[in-house]
Amino acid sequence: MRKGAARTSKKSKPSVKNSSTTVRPKNTAKRSAQKKGRKGVDPDALALSKNDILEFCDRVLKKWQQDPVKNARNMPAMLAVRTSVFFSDEQSLRAIWSEITSWIYQLLYQNAQAQARKEGQEWAEVFSKIRNQ
Repeated sequence: MRKGAARTSKKSKPSVKNSSTTVRPKNTAKRSAQKKGRKGVDPDALALSKNDILEFCDRVLKKWQQDPVKNARNMPAMLAVRTSVFFSDEQSLRAIWSEITSWIYQLLYQNAQAQARKEGQEWAEVFSKIRNQ
């Protein structure tokens, strides 16, 4: 044992005093297992239930009903979305969800590029040239 090193028993974990709090080392084995489990995670996969999506649609409709004149065109469209979710099975919702999230990421990227091109930012032109090659 090094000179000045603290002794610890096998039963207790070593701790480091930091001001008035005690900090214990993190369980690295547990973190490694969690990281391994994340490799198979699909961020586009639907984890929400059908009822969760219907509740979301209802919250949006309730919000839009506060100003029905402004949202006159939006409310029938959201009612159509809600109706289609209501009549869709879970497997179809999962497939649709995957496509919608992929589509949103693509649109956000393309929108950022379009905005940057309008502002004359150089990176957008470079990325456009790369994409066209």
